[in-house]
Amino acid sequence: MDGLKLLVVEDDPLFGGAIVEALQDAGAVTRLATCGAEALEASLEETFDLVLQDIRLPDANGLEILRGILQKQPHASALVMTGYATVDSAVEAMKIGAFDFLTKPFPMEILLLKLHKVLEFKQMEKEINLLRSNGGHTIISRSPAMAKLMEMATAVASTDASILLLGESGTGKELLTDFIHSKSRRFDKPCIKVNCAAIPDTLLESELFGVERGAFTGADRSRKGYIEAADGGTLFLDEIGDLPLHLQGKLLRILEEKKVSRVGGTKPYQANFRLISATNCDLKEMVREKSFREDLYFRLNVVPLGILPLRERREDIPLLIAHFQEVFSAKEGGEKVTFSPEALEILSRYDYPGNIRELKNMVEHLMILYPGRTIHPRHLPSLLQKDLKAGELFEQFSVDRPLREAVHEFEQRYIAKVLKNTGGNKSVAARILGLSRKVLWEKLK
Repeated sequence: MDGLKLLVVEDDPLFGGAIVEALQDAGAVTRLATCGAEALEASLEETFDLVLQDIRLPDANGLEILRGILQKQPHASALVMTGYATVDSAVEAMKIGAFDFLTKPFPMEILLLKLHKVLEFKQMEKEINLLRSNGGHTIISRSPAMAKLMEMATAVASTDASILLLGESGTGKELLTDFIHSKSRRFDKPCIKVNCAAIPDTLLESELFGVERGAFTGADRSRKGYIEAADGGTLFLDEIGDLPLHLQGKLLRILEEKKVSRVGGTKPYQANFRLISATNCDLKEMVREKSFREDLYFRLNVVPLGILPLRERREDIPLLIAHFQEVFSAKEGGEKVTFSPEALEILSRYDYPGNIRELKNMVEHLMILYPGRTIHPRHLPSLLQKDLKAGELFEQFSVDRPLREAVHEFEQRYIAKVLKNTGGNKSVAARILGLSRKVLWEKLK
């Protein structure tokens, strides 16, 4: 939190002073305003990264003050404080643009946790803007494993080596193909994409290889196939495992000879393309079963790139949610939603069998149904609520171990969770856990 500039708007000087002291101890630069007029004056005199404001002010409507500050400083984030038992006013503040709210009284540790969450989302926004500036053909991820994948993809993009993309449906194989093509020497030539599973077997040969006039009934003109259309560029064959055996041999011959003959034709055409294939099948097993040619498999598998399923890169889920909201609001004019910490926790724990495609559809679904609103667990699809009871999440433990072992496991996981939520700040984590820094350090060892 070093160097973060905060405007604290609190009419109680004692409580406001305590907040300022806690924030300064955490490394933030703060300015205290005790009324609405002082807050507006401060927003005119200097810029702030974040506003922490009490909704109830002695001289003005707190919501109007917040609206005025955010209009003057649209880049700033906001947290609001309320002493009321109801949160209606806090919800209104979130509609204006506040990120979250705190109900008084609250411990300073909770405030620091909320601030860390705000900073995490601001960092995600920066990352998304950076990714957009790179041309849009970038995998959105903060996962170390995905970073290594992107390094490999960048390194191989400049070659003409065949690439085999491996991964479950919906993991982003087509987007990775776009990225590789954009970084290759063929970037200014076509990138032709073909889903082998989506074209009937009776049509697949003519669609891939093209057809000469009169080759069969209805072929009243000659036309190029996808392979010929990709000349000079990249050919992406998705679901390559669904390519029939008799076409596998023909594809292999094209890869070796770099020439393609149309159905019903005798004149071969140049086939200068870079091949990227993708599958969620076990091609090795298909080779053993004789349903996929071994020689073609080795020809395709020069550089294998495996894309992780979303459940193995959960740290990307909040980033992807923010990205899909930006995309959907820009394309469809949809109004963004805000996710409560509880809803975001559920979304981050779900396994997403449909991977990124499923998450994208879910975000669009919520934006259509609840535009501009705060998403709570009850708003999420029923599939995600199956493990919820009375609005709470329950950890799942096996029940075949001694109590001491179960308690030890829970302690490890809870400490790890608190550290993650504090951004790795051990001092804040120790205060939340009620431990000294020394004891926490020993437990971490």
